[in-house]
Amino acid sequence: MQPPLQAQGAMANVAAILTVPCSAGRRPKRSSQPRGCGSVSVSVSVRASSGANTVTLLDYGAGNVRSVRNAIRYLGFDIRDVQSPEDIVAAERLVFPGVGAFGSAMDVLNRTGMANALREYIQRDRPFLGICLGLQLLFDSSEENGPVSGLGVIPGVVRRFDSSNGLIVPHIGWNALQITKDTPLLQGADGQHVYFVHSYRVLPSDANRNWISSICNYGDSFISSISMGNIQAVQFHPEKSGATGLSILKEFLRPNSLGTKVPARRKASKLAKRVRFVSSMFQYVPQFKSPALFS
Repeated sequence: MQPPLQAQGAMANVAAILTVPCSAGRRPKRSSQPRGCGSVSVSVSVRASSGANTVTLLDYGAGNVRSVRNAIRYLGFDIRDVQSPEDIVAAERLVFPGVGAFGSAMDVLNRTGMANALREYIQRDRPFLGICLGLQLLFDSSEENGPVSGLGVIPGVVRRFDSSNGLIVPHIGWNALQITKDTPLLQGADGQHVYFVHSYRVLPSDANRNWISSICNYGDSFISSISMGNIQAVQFHPEKSGATGLSILKEFLRPNSLGTKVPARRKASKLAKRVRFVSSMFQYVPQFKSPALFS
């Protein structure tokens, strides 16, 4: 799929800043071995220091998140990378741009203690944005490398696209968002085209319908974004989606962008209790002043 003409123009305006994976008239190359969202990467972490606007980025080293970094910096924010579970719990605003295989990602998160830290961070009603695999890992489990248990925040199973009827997998390219719930993050995005690269997706169900903020169609309808309280996540890549994507990132980075509190599904972890005193030291929320990108 190709983006509409207005999206192409918006991408041209930021081409020097961001790596845009698809240009008009040609389809991007696919990875020779696509897994989930391509590869694995997480990067996000931020603490208020010296009055700087800082965002915490979780990057566990399994993939390239350069475009996400460039987009955040373009919007006027500094980045601090997560080095420990304590960094996650202490973060004021966390971005998790995951790429890669579900099983490999959960192995790293569990082995480093970051899985429990992420669960605690989310239950503490703090701003969180998951991207691509960063959305999938929020669900109960995945068939990729599995079954493999996920973070268990949202009910649902991540399954591969059904290619039995000739559907091309992975799903690579532009697709239109169908907004199902009003949310500040996706304001004005209904019908807008955003960029996808993934082989696995989550289907809507009665158990997770309250979380869904948008869907897309590719073979069937799948969840393209979720939103509840502090937790936001998107299956697409906003950093590669032109003006629409940058607007979504900008809205997440805007202060006071929370909604209703996330419903609890799990008790607080022992790890979270041990580091609770650390997070209490970072209660100051910086007053982000994002530059106006689109007049």
